[in-house]
Amino acid sequence: MLVSKLKNWAKTLFIILVGAVYALAIISIVLMYWYWAVNLNKPEVIGVSFSQPQAERYGVDWQANYSALLDDLNFKNLRIAAYWDRTEPTQGQFDFSQTDWMVEQAKKRGAKVTLNIGQKLIRSPECYYPSWLNKNDPAQVQTQIDPYLAAVVNRYKDNPTIEAWQVENEFLLKSFGNCPGANLTNSQLKREVELVRGLDKTRPIVLTQSDQFGFPLKGPFADVFGISLYRYVWSSLFDGYYRYPQDGNYNWLKAAWIQFLTGQQIKIHELQAEAWGPVGNEYLSFNEASKTMSPRQFSENIAYGRQSQIKNFDLWGAEWWYWLKENGRPEMWQSVKDLVANSKSAS
Repeated sequence: MLVSKLKNWAKTLFIILVGAVYALAIISIVLMYWYWAVNLNKPEVIGVSFSQPQAERYGVDWQANYSALLDDLNFKNLRIAAYWDRTEPTQGQFDFSQTDWMVEQAKKRGAKVTLNIGQKLIRSPECYYPSWLNKNDPAQVQTQIDPYLAAVVNRYKDNPTIEAWQVENEFLLKSFGNCPGANLTNSQLKREVELVRGLDKTRPIVLTQSDQFGFPLKGPFADVFGISLYRYVWSSLFDGYYRYPQDGNYNWLKAAWIQFLTGQQIKIHELQAEAWGPVGNEYLSFNEASKTMSPRQFSENIAYGRQSQIKNFDLWGAEWWYWLKENGRPEMWQSVKDLVANSKSAS
């Protein structure tokens, strides 16, 4: 009798689980086509991220690199960072010269800027704490981040070139960057979003995630959510090169669920367009770099990104393309130039 009841319970449980999986699959398909329909008539917007510290690592003139993105590649959407250590080199004394220059150059060309602000920003070492700050004291970091955020937002909130604020960068991802984990909490990110929102209610706020498999269900939420898309990387876990297994349909599914559940618009804040090897790209030979990025792989990555049905994406690798070009290897630069020239976002 007991065995019979257990079999019946197991059968019922199995039917329930199969039904739940089937229902989830149907809902997911419906949401994917809902997302496709919502974004069908939106123009494709191809932007680019730029970091002056990264350009300096390659030993190039970062201002020339930035200008070439605007003048030669004709980008009209850029993501830059107001690095805390450069913006507030001395406590309470702000230096906006670098950010001012980049914003002004974009303005002259009719381009728009997403300004990344916070503790953890684009490019290694990711957390750019000023030297006067004890980064290992979360209470001090929490106290001192507010004046810096307020100073940046107040300086640029009346500038029409600023299109959006990106608060932090992949803030909750603790596996990358020279960042004390105690500073990278949901509650801290929520505080910073609320602070920026209170200072400027007119612009969207962007949050980002680098975990290519996870779904951000805990929050905090903003107006736009950015996900990163990479294909080929060097992985210390596998002690070699690794290809991410999911195809673009997974990212389509992910975008649909995130937008449906959180109400946030979705963008790709990093679409891989540079090599990822066992050492920094400045130390990789061209042949070694080509194992993870080349004009052919770049084209495949663009197709991969477009398969997600996400219409807004920022390319990652502007400093590397320029460095290669300046050293007699213009292939990647030309590939990007062709892409932008043939895209509606270039008009």
